[in-house]
Amino acid sequence: MQLLVFVSSHCPHCPKAVTAVKEAVSQYSDYNLSYRKIRAKTAEAKQISGKYGIRAYPTIIGLNDREETVCKIIGVPSEEKLRKEIEKALGLRKSLFRKIFGGRT
Repeated sequence: MQLLVFVSSHCPHCPKAVTAVKEAVSQYSDYNLSYRKIRAKTAEAKQISGKYGIRAYPTIIGLNDREETVCKIIGVPSEEKLRKEIEKALGLRKSLFRKIFGGRT
């Protein structure tokens, strides 16, 4: 899974989001988690911001191997929220339905 961190140079909150993602990536390195910082106003950002509906900075998008969005966080997430989203996307966190009934739901 790859986390895309959309940031703006004028945003006072973006460095905190990047720091949170860097720490999370180091904690989940066994699961092939990586990240890439996407800077606003670059050609790359203009190309992919529309694809993923980026309208605010910072925004963190989790992509699976097929480049499908598996999670989206707008703003600076708490460590707990980021960890929950990553674990859910990686299949490490069971949904309530799955806890009760089992299976792959």
